[in-house]
Amino acid sequence: MKILLTTGPAHPLYYPVVPLAWALRSVGHEVLVAAPASFEPAVRGSGLPMAAICGPLDMGEVMAKDRQGRPVGVPDADADMAAGIGAGFGRLAARTLDGTHDLVGRWKPDLVVAESYGYAAAAVAAAAHGVPWVKHTVGPGDLPVGPWVAEELAPELARFGLDDVPRPDLVLDNCPPMLGEAGDAQALRYVPYGEPGLVPEWVLGERSRPRILVTLGSVQPQIGGIPMLAQFVQAVAELPVELVVAVADHLVGALGPLPDPVVGVGWLSLTSVLPSCDAVVHHGGPGTMMACLAQGLPQVVVPGRGKPLEAIGRLAEFGAVLQLPPAELTPEALKESCRALLDDARHGRQARAVQEHIALQPSPAEVVTVLENLVGKAKAAA
Repeated sequence: MKILLTTGPAHPLYYPVVPLAWALRSVGHEVLVAAPASFEPAVRGSGLPMAAICGPLDMGEVMAKDRQGRPVGVPDADADMAAGIGAGFGRLAARTLDGTHDLVGRWKPDLVVAESYGYAAAAVAAAAHGVPWVKHTVGPGDLPVGPWVAEELAPELARFGLDDVPRPDLVLDNCPPMLGEAGDAQALRYVPYGEPGLVPEWVLGERSRPRILVTLGSVQPQIGGIPMLAQFVQAVAELPVELVVAVADHLVGALGPLPDPVVGVGWLSLTSVLPSCDAVVHHGGPGTMMACLAQGLPQVVVPGRGKPLEAIGRLAEFGAVLQLPPAELTPEALKESCRALLDDARHGRQARAVQEHIALQPSPAEVVTVLENLVGKAKAAA
């Protein structure tokens, strides 16, 4: 088979789909990634070929400005996130639709696979050429962006004789049942992927203390940004632990002097360093949370805007994570949450129980057969 995998130019959207692409390649199927030209380094790093469906594109700009280049407001409440993000991905689809449609027509894939935010251009292009398409979730808490994607994309949909984005022929859900709603989707095991690279020497060595990884994503106004993160690091370092601080390389200097127990700081591939950690503090990003769960690690979660609050709440009730609302976050509160995470062995046991639950889901290799059957039925019906 020839499979076209499309993605928005954002690592959290693309990385969850890479393991399926590898599974397809491993049995001899041909996989081509379609993305804006500026995303080529990330795709190349994953070991897959890519075709550019438009020129360089900055996802932040697409989300922050309307079609006329005017700034759009950033949603302040979780209830408004789906509308704002959906409109942004509608603008992304408008800029990539013609290139995607042209690529599908020229390359003639047997199947199109798209992640669950930047899917609209792929869906329209696949339908126009009579090719089945599959939506691949990117983790727990996918926002219901569909109505606002279609609303923003209405002029382009009308050009193709459509009044809505075509529905997928199949949905692949990599969120384990205990974290989501039961439905008709095909279950798929979450397999963490991170950019390949050199594993730090300290990862492979013995530990004398428990090791906590701290990553709060990009600068979040509700937690005070990098200066506040520096205070959090200093507070947690008062515990008898080692710290790994994962921030963008260019932000390391802004953290100021770091305490002695810090063993790693800067850009880090989570899949490389998580096996050497005992607990994680993070902002609730679906990819970070699932990578930690797949490793069986308990977590302190400080959920930012638009994060999967329902899934985080279920994990907190189950005991695998401690949830610390941003409004209650102080350096002392974070230190005490980390202390509780390490002192109560139940959190580790429950995290490992979630890990086992994830491992029970069908692997990407097993789902390849499902996709082969889908294509076979489509060709038989043609």
